[in-house]
Order: sequence, then structure tokens, then C-alpha cells
Amino acid sequence: MSLRLNDALTLALALVLTGAVQAQGTHVVRPGETLWDISRQHMNTPLRWPELQRDNAVPLPRKLQPGRVLQLGGAVAAVRELEGMAWIKRGNDAPRALLVGTAVQADDVLITDRDAFLSLELADGSRVVVPSSSALQVLVANGRVTRLELLSGRVEAHVQKQNGREFEIRNRTSGLGVRGTHFRARDEDGVTAAEVIEGAVAVSSNGQPVLVLAAASGTRLDGADALKAQPLLPPPQRATDTSGAEVAAVPIEGARSYRLQLARDERFLQIVHEARSAQGRFTLPNELDAGFYHLRLTALDPQQIEGMPGDSTIYVPGGMPRSSVLRMSDGRYEIRWPARPGQRYLFELARTPAFAPPLVSEPVVYGGGVVVGPLDTPGPYHWRSRALTPGTDAPGGVQEGSFEVPAQAPRSP
Repeated sequence: MSLRLNDALTLALALVLTGAVQAQGTHVVRPGETLWDISRQHMNTPLRWPELQRDNAVPLPRKLQPGRVLQLGGAVAAVRELEGMAWIKRGNDAPRALLVGTAVQADDVLITDRDAFLSLELADGSRVVVPSSSALQVLVANGRVTRLELLSGRVEAHVQKQNGREFEIRNRTSGLGVRGTHFRARDEDGVTAAEVIEGAVAVSSNGQPVLVLAAASGTRLDGADALKAQPLLPPPQRATDTSGAEVAAVPIEGARSYRLQLARDERFLQIVHEARSAQGRFTLPNELDAGFYHLRLTALDPQQIEGMPGDSTIYVPGGMPRSSVLRMSDGRYEIRWPARPGQRYLFELARTPAFAPPLVSEPVVYGGGVVVGPLDTPGPYHWRSRALTPGTDAPGGVQEGSFEVPAQAPRSP
């Protein structure tokens, strides 16, 4: 059956008006491009440029900034930076690995593995950093309303000025509404909290506003002291008596632990490593390439509210000694790590990354190596050594790794 010309034109117009022609993914604006051009390129018609303007919160269509990333069709965000393994869960589909450039749709869940970090760019240019061992769901992001839900772990948001739009991050107890700011939302180790670095955040509970957090303040979102603003601890300074793979924070009164982050950029959108330490002493991982990195130190108070960031740069030299695992002929394993002369270490070996329960726990190890085993059970094993602080034996900087014990070959009868 053939269509008359008028029928064909009517069908084409219906496809435009109903959105049956869908574009997916993202588009990077080139110099001189207009929304009309981009709509024609990706949506088979220039007449859908108002959708691009609405979905990407473009205030002035004639002044598109070259290099800006526009979301197309069902995409509401895109992965801009990724370190390690992260996953996307869409509907009932099995999780699949994320890649830089992956388009994210409403209702998608993003999950980062241990020691993995990703940065998500939203349509209005806001960035959300999802650090290690975290899960975030994109509920709504349509150019007018952005609503995210932190399922576990942490996020750090750099939110553009909203100019009448709504931006909210929810967790299991509260909602955090912003108009343009830099803040953290956390749900880790049994603690839910929010901390504002710049700007202000409106905290709501059960849909009702209860608190406004100003810059350099934070609050627990659960427990007896919930929803009470308090000043954040000041930014820690880096001690100067360390070198090479060691980093230490100058102690801050009231701090109970410290966090270290390393990134390739000064906004910490490209994080490559982070660690926690009760004493503020850290050992950098052996896998880092030589070069300059941005270093961030923060202190956590007794309520586990994380303080203001202390940022600096650090040079990581090449040729740093690396940890190693050597399988011996009798089924034992020799594990070695870079060590300072006279330093004591707490060594642990376990079958799980959480080290619960440990198979081996040696509280006093001098030097940088142990021999464990024989290990007969095949599968993954995880090890870590933590430098012990002199006088207190509190564990400090951590070095860790994993290895695989192969299955025994069957013996001939």
C-alpha cells in the first residue's frame, strides 16, 4: 500500500509532535551551532529545538556555549569522569558496566565499586561526584526539576545557580534542596549527615522545611542530635615531616578521624584515591603514576560530621616501591609492602574486603613483609597492613591488596 503526499506529510508531522523519533545520548556544542541545528541533526527535524532548550535548561538559545554537553532524548545526565569499576542498573535489566560518556536516564541507579569514583554531569551543568562504595538513583531531571536519591555511601554536589528551578538530593530520612552550592550528602557507616562548603542548603523532613544550613556548617540527619546546625571543623593542614608515599594531617582539636582524597583536578571531579585514618596518617597507593596531584584533607568530629576541605598539591615520585604477593612452592604466600625502618604494622588477611572475620591478625610486624599459609581454599584473599602510631598503637595509614589462590589440579589415580 502506498501513501499519498498529504498522508506522508501528516505522518511526518505526527512523528515530530508525539516525539516518536527519539535521539539518545549527548551532543557537545561546536562553535556557531544552534539548537535548531542540533535538533535537525539528532531528531530528524529542526522543529524540536524547544525540547532541547527545556530539557537542558538553556536560558538563551542564541548564546550556546561551545563545549557544553547537551542531553538528548531520554538522557538526563552523562558520566564525565570515571576511575575504577562502576555500574548502571536500569529497570529490571542486569547491571552493566559504566563508561565515560554513558547516558543516564530517569530512574537509573549508579553504583561504584570499592576504590571507584565517578562524576556525573547534569543538563544544567551541575556536577555530582559519586565516590567509592556508593549508590545513587536519578529520580527526576527534566530541566525544571532535578531530584536524586542517595541510597548508600556519599555524594558531593557542585550545583549551578538554579534560577527558579528545583534541585534536591534525598536520603532515607531527609531532603536537601539547593539553589546553587557546593555540599556533601552522606549515608555511610550508620551515619546520615549533610555538610555545606559554599552557599546554603534547605533541609526538609517528611516534606516540611526544618533547617537551613549555611556555608561551613553541617548536621546529622538522624539520631538524638539530628537537624541541629553546627560549625564544621576547619580544614586540616598537611604536615611537612613526611615524604615519598607518606602523608599526614596536622592534628585538629576535636577531630576523631580524617579523610584523604587525591584527584587530577582542583575541583576533585577526577578522584583517583581516598582513604580514612583515625590518626591522620596515610600511605599513598603504589599504583599511582608519577606526577602532581591535588590533595584534600578533611577532619570528622565526634558526631561524624565531616569538616571543611584543606586542599594542596603533592608530587608523587616515580619508582616508588610496590607491594607484591609471591606464591611459594609449599602453598604459603609471601606478602610484602613498602615500609619505613623501625615502623610497626598491624597485618590482616581475610576472605572478604570488609575483613570480617580476619583469617590472620598480627598486631606487631616489623619490616614490610609476612609469610602466611599454606592456603588451601581457592578463591580471592584480601590483605592490608596498617602503620601503628608510636605510643598508642592506633592504626594509621593503610596499604592493601588482594590475590587469588588457584584451585588444586586433580591428582591422577
